[in-house]
Amino acid sequence: MYNKILDAVMKKLGNLFPEAQITADPLGAGKITPCFEVSITQAEEKPVTGNRYFRSVSISIMYYPKDSQYVSRDRNEVLDTLMDNLEYITATDGSIIRGSMRTGKSQEEALTFQTDYEMYVLKSSKSEDSMEDIKLS
Repeated sequence: MYNKILDAVMKKLGNLFPEAQITADPLGAGKITPCFEVSITQAEEKPVTGNRYFRSVSISIMYYPKDSQYVSRDRNEVLDTLMDNLEYITATDGSIIRGSMRTGKSQEEALTFQTDYEMYVLKSSKSEDSMEDIKLS
């Protein structure tokens, strides 16, 4: 489930920014810009009723702009695009997941964008032995 969300975000970024490198692994020194690093920063699950659970997955996107005299403007344009286009993502199974709490923060060398994707999941219940099938000896 978590990799499906990560893949859906990376696919969406690839469609929005075809010229940028997009990865789920830290690039470190020598990265080719512009580039995006995508990671899951937190995952949370709460039982609701029966085998129904509520999941929240926090995604962090680090954007490293190309070196230019307009770095600030580039970050602002990317932030605007992320805010407008990452509200909904489509997973590989076709399900649409909505993002909430989208935030962006400009740091020294990168733009950090965060969003939470929330959904309900059903877990298959474990089959237990029926008391009727137990024999006493």
